[in-house]
Amino acid sequence: MIDATKNGRNLVLTMEGVDPFVIRPLPGHAGRQITDTYLSSVAGGSTTIDLTAALQMAVDGAVLEGDVWVPRPESEQTNFNRIGMELSQDEAELIIMPAFFWQTILGMDGVKAYIQGGEGLAGTLKASGALTARLGLLARRTSPSSE
Repeated sequence: MIDATKNGRNLVLTMEGVDPFVIRPLPGHAGRQITDTYLSSVAGGSTTIDLTAALQMAVDGAVLEGDVWVPRPESEQTNFNRIGMELSQDEAELIIMPAFFWQTILGMDGVKAYIQGGEGLAGTLKASGALTARLGLLARRTSPSSE
């Protein structure tokens, strides 16, 4: 239902019937922060407010406030505002989640995992698995003595 392409440094997400969403890359430190927030929320350690802020940063960028990255001011959140005004919640996930995975260490591989995984919940689980594997967060499947 979505198409993802890279245009220069930007990710372009296209959904039928809606103007494309252009996602600009986050600075590496901000990308690491939103990844940590996402993984913490999956484990039950972050609030919905923290996760929402991380997803806002994924689609619209972030600004450094002290030593923490925060979402851009609401007036500068063009993608997040468009998503809320033009898309259903189901459709919103099809833009927000690939944008998030693109901002992680996975980059375009995360977007592809999301889309090829079936988008929605199935795609999120596939891309989340790829992310945790890439970060070395999955437990070993073999004992150390059999390696």
